[in-house]
Amino acid sequence: HSPSTIRRVVVTRKRDSKNSFGLRRLVSIRTCGLPWRLSSVQSYVRSRPPSARLELNGAKMAAQGPGGGREPAQPRVLSASCPDEACRSRLFFPSYDLSVECPQCGQRHDRAALRNVEEVSNPGIAFHSLIRNILVGNIVPKHGEDTVKVRGLSNYHCKLVSPLLTTYGMDKRSGKARPLSEMGAGPAFDCGVLADRAFRIDPELVEVAGYGRDVSGSLSYLRGTLALVRAHNDGEDRLLPVHVDGDGHCLVHAVSRALVGRELFWHPLRCNLKRHLEEHLAKYKELLKDFVDEKEWASIIAECDPEFLPPEGELLGLRNIHVFSLANVLRRPIILLDSLAGMQSLGDYAALFLPSLVAPEQCRGGPLNRRNPPLCLSWSSSGRNHYIPLVGVRLGDKLPQLPRSLLPKAWGVPQSLVDVYMEFDANGCCIVGGDYHLSESYILRLTAAMDDVFYDKYGLHPTLVADVHHYVYKRTGVVGVRPSLVVSATQRALQERRLYRCLTCNGVCEHHVAPEWFRPGGLLYTGAIRNHGGLLPDKLYSFRKHGVTCWYSQDKDELIPVLSKNTLERCTWCQSVQVRHLRGDGSLELRNGDRTRTPSNSNYCSCGFKHFWDGKEYDTLPQQVTVSLEWNQKVVKDTVAWFQHECDPSLNSNVYTVASEIVNKHFPGVFGSERLLQQVVDQILEQTRLPDSMEEDRPEEEAEGVPDSAESMPACKFIIKGYKTLHKEELGVSETERRLLERIEGHAASRRKSHHAAEKKGSASSNASAACSVPAPSSVGAAAASAAASAARPSIIRVVTSDGRQGQLELGPAGTTLSELEAWVESEFGVPPLRQQLKSGVPPREIRAPEGRGGRLALSHGDRVTVEVLRDPCSPDPGTSGASAAQAILAGTEDDYLRRLQEVQQGSLEAGVRTMLSHLKRSGQTVWTYAQENPWLFCRGGLFYAQMQRDIGLVDGKHCHLPLIPDKVFTYNAAHDRLELCSEPHGHFAVSRDVEAKIAAGQVGSTGQHQSLAEAVPSAAEASTSCAEPSPSTEGSLAPAKVGAAEQTKKPSATALRKGPGFTVLEPLLPPSVVESAMQRLQSVVSMLQEEEEAKVTVEEASEVHHKAPDESEKMDLD
Repeated sequence: HSPSTIRRVVVTRKRDSKNSFGLRRLVSIRTCGLPWRLSSVQSYVRSRPPSARLELNGAKMAAQGPGGGREPAQPRVLSASCPDEACRSRLFFPSYDLSVECPQCGQRHDRAALRNVEEVSNPGIAFHSLIRNILVGNIVPKHGEDTVKVRGLSNYHCKLVSPLLTTYGMDKRSGKARPLSEMGAGPAFDCGVLADRAFRIDPELVEVAGYGRDVSGSLSYLRGTLALVRAHNDGEDRLLPVHVDGDGHCLVHAVSRALVGRELFWHPLRCNLKRHLEEHLAKYKELLKDFVDEKEWASIIAECDPEFLPPEGELLGLRNIHVFSLANVLRRPIILLDSLAGMQSLGDYAALFLPSLVAPEQCRGGPLNRRNPPLCLSWSSSGRNHYIPLVGVRLGDKLPQLPRSLLPKAWGVPQSLVDVYMEFDANGCCIVGGDYHLSESYILRLTAAMDDVFYDKYGLHPTLVADVHHYVYKRTGVVGVRPSLVVSATQRALQERRLYRCLTCNGVCEHHVAPEWFRPGGLLYTGAIRNHGGLLPDKLYSFRKHGVTCWYSQDKDELIPVLSKNTLERCTWCQSVQVRHLRGDGSLELRNGDRTRTPSNSNYCSCGFKHFWDGKEYDTLPQQVTVSLEWNQKVVKDTVAWFQHECDPSLNSNVYTVASEIVNKHFPGVFGSERLLQQVVDQILEQTRLPDSMEEDRPEEEAEGVPDSAESMPACKFIIKGYKTLHKEELGVSETERRLLERIEGHAASRRKSHHAAEKKGSASSNASAACSVPAPSSVGAAAASAAASAARPSIIRVVTSDGRQGQLELGPAGTTLSELEAWVESEFGVPPLRQQLKSGVPPREIRAPEGRGGRLALSHGDRVTVEVLRDPCSPDPGTSGASAAQAILAGTEDDYLRRLQEVQQGSLEAGVRTMLSHLKRSGQTVWTYAQENPWLFCRGGLFYAQMQRDIGLVDGKHCHLPLIPDKVFTYNAAHDRLELCSEPHGHFAVSRDVEAKIAAGQVGSTGQHQSLAEAVPSAAEASTSCAEPSPSTEGSLAPAKVGAAEQTKKPSATALRKGPGFTVLEPLLPPSVVESAMQRLQSVVSMLQEEEEAKVTVEEASEVHHKAPDESEKMDLD
């Protein structure tokens, strides 16, 4: 960027404690929000006066070396993973840093302890990471001792969930928290179960602030004592003073850390302590009557309460009597050490507290049932106002020991009881703590279970409360705030949507607005009066500087904030505008494009992290693609997000999925939208196509993954699912799909020509098989590939019978013969060969043996074979006379004719639509006019009936728009099983020639009693005529139907027989002349369809030569 984009640069000089050179660091940067080039920043800085110059002297000196005056080289930037198992954050640091502080968990790690250290090769990522480290390291508050996380837990987190451990436990089987009363463990937790447990710290965590070695001055204060301990432990530091928070609960914190390593049990320890003193108060009074006054016992017990607040001016803490009581609660000795001078003084600063109120046999535990080893505590300073624990260091099997000579005197009990409650070895040393510990994995699972209870109880996650305490309270200097108050404040801030987290520095910000600002004389109230004059009730007043929108309440005479409109514009720490609302579980209300905390190694994004988009995380930001949709004279423009170059290929955008979503968004339920879908696909592919220069610069691993040519890619059929529809279309986008489409068209044309030639010469079977076996010259390679694929996988054909049964036949390498197919059908379905009529192809044609009964059939993988189950003419019903048998045979022949006609009409719904549209184009009629003349289209078996059944389903009373008649509304009548015209408020009408005249005359339709079906539905023969080739004679053909309907109403005895979907035949059966007429019409329909298909093939071939898209009405179903 040019220097004008740099708004402010603040430079401070800071001495680095680990380097001998001075280091000037960038403290705050505000830019226009775009990434910088490092050279641009350096050039700008060098142009500034020396007093304001910014230099990375560390990198400069490292680059200059002994030569001195050369141009400094840019420091290498390294990346690594945080070694903490629960953190594993990605860290960026310059190569000259010896230690790195993790901004996520707060731990500082030596460079040798980092994992997956590697150099950052992307300069954009390197620069962004350095700038962010400067921001986080100098502006955002650093993690304190109570917020540093070790394995995902901080001390403050443990303090928050500790009260729940008093009344809840964890079910080991489910891992869920349950009340202790339901688990049969009493109303509260018994800390005595931890009597044999002890914590030993790992050596690599000794230097972690807030968890490891205490840095409050105890090492200096206890120097002499620790030297004596070291001398009796082979010169090793096996006993280490560790940190505990000094919040008035340091004694129970120290005991909890000595037991399990965390401050988890401070609340149960206090509750157990109070209950123990109340239950054994008489024993304590008798034992300590010479030391404790009678009036002090009430205050001693009150001090044990977790919510105890001392009187003003007094410190919050516990006394030696409480240490003695804890020793009895835990049924184990507690050693309190001090400096050598303190241990030799007359005061009881150092003491040995024995569980003398508990029987010695009850003070045993562990796998070997030994006496419980003692815990060790000490004072941290000469003020003797802060307890710290001394815990063992995990050095193999070596346990820390204390010599008898270093043990102080027993407190409150005879010295002779020391050997009763403690064990010493031959050298007079006792083991401190022991080796029986509570595993870290169990502690993490226990804390996670308590986190769930905490969230259910308060609607907050403990980590969110800890962050609010760290960023909101400690930054203002407010210390010692009780956790319960922080929880209440966090709940209120979440309800008022005042909590945010910055995506840049990860800091938590609170949108703080003082209540007095809204009252008369307040900041906002005065500003509103000054800017707007008199305040009007119920009017909104916006204060953008403060991110507040208010309305004036005349009754209260104050401004009322509108919580839903209050926003925080900038981060409190780094002044970034990328702040997002926080939820109770700690998650963020991210927006599309926001950067997440998940690291990314993509070469197409320089930030180094993934990005949020529609609930998923992507390596890169999407490309915005603008597409234009045009349908029925309606033009819509929209922008879609296009993802590519993702490390996870499943996240890359699919052009067909994206196109179908955008089409369904703007044109839901549109029938025949494949061409519109194709237009969107072409636009997206054109705009997302990589330029040739970028294709050459692609990484090698991506280039290797792309096939050399389109011929190596297998042809694919994409099933595109629309809104309650299922469209199948060969889209032909890639070169492979285009060649496949051409090959299918060539095969279809050759098969049709050979079929007609065979009919003329009388050798249809041989020519058909020859046409199938000779491939087109352009498809030799594809045929070879398909042959290899078929050899590798089995070939299966699907066999379907006319009565609905289905089966699959696996073809052998040599195929199958007609006799083998008939035998398989007989064994599978029980239909003898004499009653089988096998058909295949589109439209279905009867299968015949190519050369005799032993010839192989031209069937391939995926073909469908239909088995028509014929009646046996040689065995008529014995209960039927000769005339009745002939009539039954005639009826069966008629059923066969009608079934064939039905197959032609309904075999392909798309073909029916194209046939009707081509006829209307020649005749000049509209779809609605043609539909009124052919009402059977709205009954079962009709075109429009099938469309509604396929697209939205048939539900009684359900309304719909038909794609070919968009200006009319139709409804399904289940009583009559047909579609009816809905003309509100007149009602529903059966479609007929005079339906509009009836509506214009004011006739009222009905949704319950509809017009007679005979008035609207013609006979089967008439329906077939109107479907095949509508002509003016249709008007005359409808008259007999009306007459027949009138006669039927006069003769109730006449009944109607359903012969198939959409066909009604009246009894008595039709004479043979009618059957012959139906056969002639069937032949005319088949001939007309075949001629039209051949004509359409010719038109499509011509259109491809001239590069013209075929008309929708002339597209062929090539499936």
